[in-house]
Amino acid sequence: MRRLIVLVAALTLALWIAGDAFTQEGDEFVLPPVKLKPDRPSKTKPIPPTDDERETSEEAEAEEAEVPEEAESEEPAEAPEGKSVEEETAAPAEEVKEPAEEGVLEEEWPVEEESLAPPPEAEEPSEPAITEEEVIETPTAAEEETAEEVATPAEVAAPPTPLVPPEKPRRPEEIQAEAIEAQIEPEPEQDLTGMSELGLAEEVVRLRKAYGRALLALKDYYLKQGTQHKLEWIDAELAAFEKVPKTGYLTIAEVAGPELKPIRRIAAADQLFTEGMNYKDYPAFPPGKKDYLKTALQKFQTIIEKYPQSDKIDDAAFRMGEIYGGWYFQDWARAVQAYERSWQWNPQTEHPARFNAAKIYEEKLKNRIKAVELYNAVIMYSQDPDKVKQAQERIKALTGK
Repeated sequence: MRRLIVLVAALTLALWIAGDAFTQEGDEFVLPPVKLKPDRPSKTKPIPPTDDERETSEEAEAEEAEVPEEAESEEPAEAPEGKSVEEETAAPAEEVKEPAEEGVLEEEWPVEEESLAPPPEAEEPSEPAITEEEVIETPTAAEEETAEEVATPAEVAAPPTPLVPPEKPRRPEEIQAEAIEAQIEPEPEQDLTGMSELGLAEEVVRLRKAYGRALLALKDYYLKQGTQHKLEWIDAELAAFEKVPKTGYLTIAEVAGPELKPIRRIAAADQLFTEGMNYKDYPAFPPGKKDYLKTALQKFQTIIEKYPQSDKIDDAAFRMGEIYGGWYFQDWARAVQAYERSWQWNPQTEHPARFNAAKIYEEKLKNRIKAVELYNAVIMYSQDPDKVKQAQERIKALTGK
């Protein structure tokens, strides 16, 4: 045990002495010089400096020329002791190398002959020589901007394009209607210019009847298809169509003209006249009474239309005048027209057609001239002394004579 302690102490002392000697030699640890591998010679052509680099290099030379000679003669400051190994290796090549320590051999890098050979130069494409005639002057950016700003005469003379206003938004119903019209070819319209009153009135009646038949046919179609909501639409339109007054712009008496003459007796015409009188005189209350009167008018019109030579045409015209001039219709124009046809077709008619027409002109239409004219005709043609006396009184009241 004692020997072990002595051995440890001897080793500790030897290590302490060796460390002290190492510190006395210096803190710096000098590496042996290393022979670096020589750089390969560069065969690439140097890139010429640009104008900016030339200017900066010239400025730098001028600044170096201004530095005084004393500054040039000054020796560079010594590097601090804490210099790193990389800074020492980067020292200038002119510095004298320190001799290597004994026992340390310089490491020499093996130089390969093939690596030192210069690399083959890359063949650069030869550019064709450009002569002075082939040189084309390219315009600069400023010249291009000025050229764009200058307008040609055609551009100056051209008027400005008008601004197209934005299309107004359309409703879906309008678009759908336009699409439907585009798919349906319009039928050629009948030229109605130059047509007489009779032709125009007949065209109205024809189209009215066609419209009613088309509505009824469409209703039958929807009934077969079972389209309930469209049936409601067609029923509403049919109800409105029935409420619209179907004006007869020309009565059958007006269409027949004043040239008809009651020549002979026709049994069928007599039968129609009897039926018409039954409907006319049938005791009923409104609104049923007006329906009876419409049926009576149809009977009398059929006599004039189907049997124009019947001896009942003047009688039928007179009864039509009474219905139109009565309380239910009060159609004074048609009433006067029917009365006029009655005495035109039979000047010796026993009915007071002239007297009734004169009263309508006086009281309803306020036409005194026409009323006096007809009252004078009553005095001339009437065979009823009571009507003649009334006509004279009305003439005196209207004219003062």
